[in-house]
Amino acid sequence: MSKKFVLAASVFLLLVIFAAGCGKKEPAQPPAQPPVQPPTDTVAVAEFVGSDSCRGCHSAVYKEWENSWHTLKATQGPTLGDKYVGNIYEWVRRDWDKLDTYMIVDREDSNTILVAAEKVAWQDVDYVIGQVTKQRYAVYYDGSPLKVFKATTENGGISWTLNKDATYDFPGNKERAGYNFLFIEVRPNETINNNNYGEWRSWQERCIACHTTGFDNEAWDSAKADFVDGKRDDLRDLFVADLRIGCEACHGAGSVHAKSAKKEDIINPAKFDNYEDRMLTCQQCHTRTGGSVLSSMSNDLRGYRLGEGSYTDFAKWLPVRWGVGTRDVSIDGKGRRGHQQDMDMMISRFIHPGGYHADQACFDCHNPHGVGVKPDNLRLKDDTPSCTSCHAFDAKDAFNGAKGWQAASFPNWATEAGRGGTKQHVFNLNADGLVYGLSPEQYHWVLKDGGDAKTKADWVGIWPWQKEAHDAAGKKTFVGAEPWK
Repeated sequence: MSKKFVLAASVFLLLVIFAAGCGKKEPAQPPAQPPVQPPTDTVAVAEFVGSDSCRGCHSAVYKEWENSWHTLKATQGPTLGDKYVGNIYEWVRRDWDKLDTYMIVDREDSNTILVAAEKVAWQDVDYVIGQVTKQRYAVYYDGSPLKVFKATTENGGISWTLNKDATYDFPGNKERAGYNFLFIEVRPNETINNNNYGEWRSWQERCIACHTTGFDNEAWDSAKADFVDGKRDDLRDLFVADLRIGCEACHGAGSVHAKSAKKEDIINPAKFDNYEDRMLTCQQCHTRTGGSVLSSMSNDLRGYRLGEGSYTDFAKWLPVRWGVGTRDVSIDGKGRRGHQQDMDMMISRFIHPGGYHADQACFDCHNPHGVGVKPDNLRLKDDTPSCTSCHAFDAKDAFNGAKGWQAASFPNWATEAGRGGTKQHVFNLNADGLVYGLSPEQYHWVLKDGGDAKTKADWVGIWPWQKEAHDAAGKKTFVGAEPWK
């Protein structure tokens, strides 16, 4: 509830009491009805207190959650204590000296990054990012001068090649200070990503909001500005409430509820009746953005608090190129990389409006509290019905967006191929039983400001759910295959 509303209500109540004490009687009035408040109203003034504050009253759920994959998106490294050594894969510690364990410090241009020429010891890793399918490692960099190698890419950053034959003097850059990533990406099955890793921005600057709970982006921005100006000693603070994906990520800040124990003082996302709020519960992290609205350096939804605002208040939608494709999106709109199930589901909703699955959010099928806990049911709720309960096909076919399509790779992205396995979440099969997104007559476009409607290059692909906002802004939109014709 806003402070202004509380103050106004208090003043009104005092006036009513004062009037009642006077001798003059007024005609009876019907009692005022309390305003209907959204579930985030109380939580908006609450503060993050961390998941351990929930343990006392919610011990059963806490016990399930504390062993879940949601607690492993970021973990402490050896510099924070010997008990955290095991957070680095054992095989990686064993083979550390064989790996390119160099810290990325900056970039020279869009095809060249600068990598510290001195290796980092595994004992000096501060934070481990990931655990279940892959790991990256972050170490603190203070922005000081050092010797560097150069790594280059010829395919837009998909893969990087490190040249260790020449070193260069890097003057340092305090803008790049923070927990910086190493050049490697590794997997639990004793394999590495041969493409290497080229993220040149710090963890705090780039993507921390989706690996933790309660990241305070304003505190980070202020601290970084102070550090660059020489008013702060370092940037070692994370400005998070919980290093894990905790209770408050999906239920909102919990300080008020922790004191009152009232259900109206916390969010239950299952009770959201607004589709966007339901989706954003998980979508705030399980998405691939076109960049942050609040920071040109970030690609997360930093600043978002559950139930407060829309997706586009915090992030831009990933670009879509109908009929052409990109590394991220197929020519028919299927997601091609990780964290894109949200847009898949929204595409499905557009194709089948009003259908059984149209308004479903991730948590309608998946168990966010115990994801990864049960070996025989890693992701789903126990009562989630099988697809075969209603459909006469193998469920895996409905989630395999690569099956039957020509594979896509740099530089040829112009195919319908999406993701394989069970990653695709476009619930739409064509006549051949293949997962399919939008047909050409369903493509959506907007004309660039000042653009020529007869010029192909002046039309930009948009997602179906973006059309309403563009129309409201007076933009020229089009639905169909080729608006320039």
